[in-house]
Amino acid sequence: MSNKISNERKSIYYLGLGLTVLGVVLFMSSFFIGASGMDLGFGMDMGMPSFFKVALIGMICIMVGGVLMNIGAKGAAGSGLILDPEKARDDLKPFTSAAGGMINDAMENIDLSKIKGEKKEGKEVIKIRCRSCNELNDEDSKFCKSCGERI
Repeated sequence: MSNKISNERKSIYYLGLGLTVLGVVLFMSSFFIGASGMDLGFGMDMGMPSFFKVALIGMICIMVGGVLMNIGAKGAAGSGLILDPEKARDDLKPFTSAAGGMINDAMENIDLSKIKGEKKEGKEVIKIRCRSCNELNDEDSKFCKSCGERI
């Protein structure tokens, strides 16, 4: 499997995005329909006002769109729709390789000499923690450089 997201998955993602946007518009417009008091004249009269029907259709579109966006972004197995760990690993490969690339970029900017410990004349410096203030001091210090207590 390549590190690129397939066109089918992109299409599913954008279809889900479109449904989500449509659902939000329908849901928000239900407030204006309810405030204006107009009847849209839907054929399926289930004893519900028109604005409630529009809000319900909007919420359904938002939920279906969210599921489609998740499947499009992570693939069927990566989103948990298909329970297959190997397929999920393949579906999520573009994201894990992108994350690995970001980690490598971050690691290039870290000075590892500060993390591993300071070097002094070719030897590693040992630090001693002060019992009073927990400040780190050099191993040959007799007094704490922060609080002045005897080490």
